[in-house]
Amino acid sequence: MSTKNKTVQIGSTKYEMLGVINDGDSKVQLKDSAGNVEEMTSDSFITQLNEGKAKYLD
Repeated sequence: MSTKNKTVQIGSTKYEMLGVINDGDSKVQLKDSAGNVEEMTSDSFITQLNEGKAKYLD
């Protein structure tokens, strides 16, 4: 079974959500349309969702 990664928008940038990693801190891995992979703490990501600065597109 194949699963599609979620698409999120933070500010004006759309990202593919690659997953969550835990290397002592819980982080979300995001890939932009240019293929650049960024990491953000899960707390920061959740705060941005709650403040309306980030949203799931699918």
